[in-house]
Amino acid sequence: MEHNNILDKWLNGELSSQELERFNANPDFDIYRNIDREIQKIEVPSHDVETGFADLLQRKSTSKKEIKIFRLSNVLKVAAIFVMLVMSYIFVANIPSTTTAPMANTEQLLLPDDSRITLNKDATVTYKKYGWAFDRNVTLEGEAFFEVAKGKKFTVTTEQGIVTVLGTKFNVSTKNNKFKVSCYEGLVSVSHNNRIFEVTPGNSYTFDNESNVNHIVYTSHPTWIFNESSFTNIDLYSVILALENQFGIAIKTENINVDLRYTGTFTHTNLEDALRTVTVPLNLSYRKDSKNGVTIYNSKK
Repeated sequence: MEHNNILDKWLNGELSSQELERFNANPDFDIYRNIDREIQKIEVPSHDVETGFADLLQRKSTSKKEIKIFRLSNVLKVAAIFVMLVMSYIFVANIPSTTTAPMANTEQLLLPDDSRITLNKDATVTYKKYGWAFDRNVTLEGEAFFEVAKGKKFTVTTEQGIVTVLGTKFNVSTKNNKFKVSCYEGLVSVSHNNRIFEVTPGNSYTFDNESNVNHIVYTSHPTWIFNESSFTNIDLYSVILALENQFGIAIKTENINVDLRYTGTFTHTNLEDALRTVTVPLNLSYRKDSKNGVTIYNSKK
């Protein structure tokens, strides 16, 4: 035991001069000295306990942060995908769908709620097909007949006024700068020039900037659906415009008063028949000047 203590003190340089002299005289001194030299050549890495512990805590914290960042990154990816889907839906929902009837024919259209629109020739409707659940509005140019599904409600917007409906059948026309609304079933609310009008079944209102005129509707559908145009106490000028639009012709007048009132119906299938049904009741005559040209005149003058 004493020998080991001496050896330990020697390695640590703690021997007194007398102890060192006696140790150097030890027969095994050279062996101890050589071992000590070889040990000195070995580089033992220094180890700071406090620094090592701090490093361990840092690695642990970094590991947790990396896990949190990874999880947060996944959440952000899901959120980004959700936002993209929502934005895509909003974009698609706001794309307008437009339908225009041909010049010579009517066109039928079924809305997402099963309401039906019949477009008169050359009429145009625009609505949001994929956003219908949130924006139930139809924009109309021309003339169309609406058959609204029971319990369904939407709005028809024109330049002249707005029509609000609920489970009804009605006709809206914006032809020739006249705003006409006819109700065949249910109830129609019309907004025109900051005033509200209710149109009940069997009634038709024609609106202009100065007044509104009420007429009685005798049929269950507008006559144009059956290839006819019907008028009640309408000025001749408007009837002539309707003839021009229907048959694609140009009509001139000679010696007649275009403010004459006309009540009647003309067919869409035959120009000659249509001209006769308009001119004869008013004691007027007509002649065909060319393939697409007609003159209506008063032969008695």
